[in-house]
Amino acid sequence: MISMMMDKQQRQQVISGLVADGLVGSQKEILDVLSKDGLTVDQSTLSRDLNELGIKKVAGRYRSVAMDNGHADVAHYFDGVRRFTVCGPHQIVVFTESGLAQPVSVAIEKKKDPSILATLAGDDVLFIATKSRNTQTVALRRLRQWMGDDKYEK
Repeated sequence: MISMMMDKQQRQQVISGLVADGLVGSQKEILDVLSKDGLTVDQSTLSRDLNELGIKKVAGRYRSVAMDNGHADVAHYFDGVRRFTVCGPHQIVVFTESGLAQPVSVAIEKKKDPSILATLAGDDVLFIATKSRNTQTVALRRLRQWMGDDKYEK
């Protein structure tokens, strides 16, 4: 197969298509698919393209987190939540895959749910503060809707 060069816009369209189709889980896989199609791209160019396109690795897959009308499409970060549970009458603790606590925190904040007072995130754990036991119950109901009942530990 003959290797061909393409302009940046074309290359980024191909990369976006691969990510949208869910066909790749690593940069090496992206490079391999491009190579099979006869497209020559080095790893540093691919990294820049992914960054410019707003594509990040989330829960083991590359996904677009580009801005859309000023709001990041971050709900898919909930896939990276391992479990969550209550911690006293005013807190909920959420455990995520490594590196995803902050994006999950941002996703929760973007929901602007009145039952959630604030979030505080580290690397793989985040805390959610609520005003009362009643608002904690409401927040738990929301989290179960967003993240799944199976991730809630009583």
